Amino acid sequence: MAKIIFFGDSITALRKNNKVASEFFAEKFPEFEIVNKGVGGNDTNLARERFQKDVMDERPDLLIFSFGCNDAAIDVWKQKTLPRLTIEEYLGNLRFFISEMRSIGAEMIFFTPPPMLLVEGLKPYYGGEPYTSKGFNFMLDQFIAAACRLMAEEGIETVDINAFFRQVTANDDEKFVNLFPDGMHPNTEGQKMIFGKLCEAFEKIREKIQG
Repeated sequence: MAKIIFFGDSITALRKNNKVASEFFAEKFPEFEIVNKGVGGNDTNLARERFQKDVMDERPDLLIFSFGCNDAAIDVWKQKTLPRLTIEEYLGNLRFFISEMRSIGAEMIFFTPPPMLLVEGLKPYYGGEPYTSKGFNFMLDQFIAAACRLMAEEGIETVDINAFFRQVTANDDEKFVNLFPDGMHPNTEGQKMIFGKLCEAFEKIREKIQG
């Protein structure tokens, strides 16, 4: 049975009161072994530390991965003005994941993190400069653009979830909150939409995985 690993942060990770994309995947594709290795709060530095155990040792046939929200986050509440990682550090880690997967002949699908909305509950943490003047997504947008360029250069199948949700919600805050109640994490409906977009990419490479 071919193995598919979902690897990422809290957008990917299993949640108690929320169904996530990997669970929809397991229901639709029972012929594959689906493993969720998402960990909330992870940036790519933290993910790299666990990559051997959580990914390489599992020997997946396909890695579906997504990072960026935590890498690009600016901890305003800690008086920070720069992201937790630089774009160069972020890209270096993504290159490492790609190289390691290629060393075992695994296929890959990268999906971009979704946009965010500075709802009331997030303002105590992020309601200050530089977000106040530049917008809550300004740094994340830079990380996503850099990641998409890298994936294009490396020939990695990429699903731009960020652009998809921007289109779906048409920058309407009410529509966005209906899918992202806390301003950051998609609810079950939002995860189902991510699953749908991932399926489109998966069908392009499915035969390679099944051999």
